[in-house]
Amino acid sequence: TVVGHCSGSIGPTGAPSFDPANSVGGCPDEWEMGSSASYEEGDMVSVTISTMPLRQVAYRCNAWPLSGHCGQISPIEDGGDLGWTFAGSCDGSIGPTASPSFDALSVDASGCPEEFSASKTDYEAGDLVSFSVSDSPSRDLVYQCRESPNAQFCNQGATFAPDSESGTLAWTLIGACSGTLAPTYSPSQYDGTCQFMKCVVEETIETENCTLTDVDPWSSGVDYVEDDVVRLGAKQFKCREWPNFIWCNEEAYVPTMNDDDFWPQAWTAIEDCPP
Repeated sequence: TVVGHCSGSIGPTGAPSFDPANSVGGCPDEWEMGSSASYEEGDMVSVTISTMPLRQVAYRCNAWPLSGHCGQISPIEDGGDLGWTFAGSCDGSIGPTASPSFDALSVDASGCPEEFSASKTDYEAGDLVSFSVSDSPSRDLVYQCRESPNAQFCNQGATFAPDSESGTLAWTLIGACSGTLAPTYSPSQYDGTCQFMKCVVEETIETENCTLTDVDPWSSGVDYVEDDVVRLGAKQFKCREWPNFIWCNEEAYVPTMNDDDFWPQAWTAIEDCPP
């Protein structure tokens, strides 16, 4: 597309400002390539812009679902702004972040969900658990099991407990609680048989072959195309038509129980699985 005409030349865009007034202080750890679960919303990293003199800048990981890009694209690469927001310049280093602050967390006084159990094997996406971090005074945190495909880690025992090194792969900290509360599960576990008719066009002979296929939860190992169906509990979602179906394979667009998330751009909610 022709957008206009030009003459002469322009220089490259300016590097991030090193105005001391915009400094965040000490530099967080340098960004490292990882997975979609390597960084979470609010995590900060530093990037070295020059070594002579040494100049570093800090970036903050964007909110979910854009946070899934934080471990895959460097803040200073093309597309880095999908996951990262420039926070300011930095100098030196900072120590590790503190334990969760109870002043900053929302506290649910109506009660705590069921305590996390490493022996439980039926946690599903959206399930809430409590986890004690202090006996005196009594302090409990509330964690939510992440969406698929990360939900599988919620059932992998102590290795993925909320306070473990790998816990963020399975659980998201959502607040603090006090008292007791009966556990709630969202979505409800589904044990029935749910299937859809998957049709594939054989281009060489221009025929369409259809087979009855199980409706499974979303998986990063499946290449989804238009009209494919996944489920969350008993709730079914159909992959939209072109061009939207290209997002059906992106974790940021995995169906959830929240209609305000990104998934409606890729999926359409349809009737529930049979009871």
